[in-house]
Amino acid sequence: MTVPHARRAVATALALLLAALPVAAQQQPPAPGATSEPAADSAEDAGPAAPSDPAVAPPGAANLATAPRPALPADIADLTLPSGFARLPIGGWRLTGTAAQGEPDSPSRLAIETIGRYLAEQSSGRVTIIAQASGPADDPPTARRTSLARAISIKDSLARGGLPRTRIDIRPMGRTDEALDAIDIIAPPASRPRGEAATPSSPSPRGG
Repeated sequence: MTVPHARRAVATALALLLAALPVAAQQQPPAPGATSEPAADSAEDAGPAAPSDPAVAPPGAANLATAPRPALPADIADLTLPSGFARLPIGGWRLTGTAAQGEPDSPSRLAIETIGRYLAEQSSGRVTIIAQASGPADDPPTARRTSLARAISIKDSLARGGLPRTRIDIRPMGRTDEALDAIDIIAPPASRPRGEAATPSSPSPRGG
């Protein structure tokens, strides 16, 4: 082969090699971790991802270990009753001890006045005081007068708390089969609706 023919063959081979290089570069697989432009375009077309909803905590289990709180105002529900006071299942309070004997101490008087304020503001209807005495067993009239005097003392304390006297009935029972020194303050059966103004009731013929 002559020199010109040899040079021409080499030039032709180099041209073919250079022409094949771009095609090989396009066919190379992408490097690990690299993203291709078509994938980016598809992500843009899909739009921003919607935020996930926050997890909703399941409701807690009811606590059955404690009794439900009574539906009473704070001044009654949080009132620490002194010794000798007890709530009645029918609605009201029973007083025993010195308070039921007509000699309430300062905590007892404060509790009775607080009860009077509650009854004045949160109830409608008449309040009944039932008083009984343990004796004397052989003198019913004296026992009745004793229970009457004690009922009047409790009525005065309820009135000082704000309960109108015209809403209070007293029932002096004297000595009963229980033979107790006890006074029951019986609340009205229904509460006054919110916003209803207090209206004095007519005086009771049995009121003291």
